[in-house]
Amino acid sequence: MKLRIITTAAIIAAIGFLAPHPVLSQPATDGGRKPGFWQPEAQVDNTRNITLRLLNETGLNLEYGQSGVSLSSLPVGTQKNVIVRVSNRTGDLANIPINVKGGSTTLKYDYSVDRQKNTVTIRITTSDGRTRQDRAVYIDEKGRIYSF
Repeated sequence: MKLRIITTAAIIAAIGFLAPHPVLSQPATDGGRKPGFWQPEAQVDNTRNITLRLLNETGLNLEYGQSGVSLSSLPVGTQKNVIVRVSNRTGDLANIPINVKGGSTTLKYDYSVDRQKNTVTIRITTSDGRTRQDRAVYIDEKGRIYSF
């Protein structure tokens, strides 16, 4: 009797682990928009170079980086352009962290896209802590842009 209970529990646990689970960083499967950080903030053409225009409107000194490159400074009230190349190969992505230099102030990114120039303007402001808190711009292999 005890063996039967243990076997049943093991089978139920195995089914729970093997059942497919949705991935949080992907858009809704039905094509609709559902609230949450997993929704893309913008879309770009990943067959061309992407220009990210970072606008520091925080009143604080920021730093930003690119995968495999050291951090660069983004002083108060300035803007910098970052050129990103993402192909459509699975796993080809870009991750650009943007943080307050030497601090822990939370940030918020607002996006606008110029589709003709394939330019994304990212207006960086401070967050009140109750709204979303952005730490990095993430571009996947389909050209979808997320804030994490």
